[in-house]
Amino acid sequence: MHPAKRMLLLPALAVALAAAGCGDGGKNDFIEGYNAATQPLNQLMGDLGTAGAATGADGQAEAEQKLVKMADGLDDVEGRLRALEPPSDAKDEYDRMLSALDANTAQVRTMAKAIKSGDLDKLTKATTEFSKKGTELVQAEQALRTVVNG
Repeated sequence: MHPAKRMLLLPALAVALAAAGCGDGGKNDFIEGYNAATQPLNQLMGDLGTAGAATGADGQAEAEQKLVKMADGLDDVEGRLRALEPPSDAKDEYDRMLSALDANTAQVRTMAKAIKSGDLDKLTKATTEFSKKGTELVQAEQALRTVVNG
């Protein structure tokens, strides 16, 4: 994978997931559960940040593996979040956030497949779409946070 393309992935993932963590941990069971469910994102982001140290085919394989691991981790976080019961006045925002998280996970998988196949056009499109979906995730999480903390 071209190094410039690899560099685009890391900021996009950081933006999409930067808002993880909702409110301060002691307000209620939902906030505590949300924080616990999203805590693994810190490790996933750290692991992803180390991708691409190698060059050529090794770097490409490593980047693809890190993205697959990220997508699997996002699926796990989503499963943990789905097990929570949001406050009744936050149900719509919660559902919107989960939908956005699911869309982001799908884009991470698309990026991994594009890297594996070496298809830079597909990777560029997937990265662009991921950035867009990441913005939607951040907005959805902020809306949820506003209702829960409001």
